[in-house]
Amino acid sequence: MTTVKDLKEWLNNFPEDTIVQFAVQQPGGAYESYGELKYIEPELTNENLSCGDGWDFVDFTNNQFVKEGDPHFGKKFLAFGERN
Repeated sequence: MTTVKDLKEWLNNFPEDTIVQFAVQQPGGAYESYGELKYIEPELTNENLSCGDGWDFVDFTNNQFVKEGDPHFGKKFLAFGERN
């Protein structure tokens, strides 16, 4: 795992006009957990900051169902490679 700060610093190593791709696994069938990898263009907008094509953000800091001691308690996650 990494933080947004660390990700930003790492991304600064690449030219500004570098194209970013996310690999998303396409399921092969209803009961299969594997499938082909398909590269998609991420939908990076400020309109919906919880999810988009290629990413998902979940904030557990005030979630009443995540209790102290749970692995997600008080944490925020930004996942790349999510499919909408």
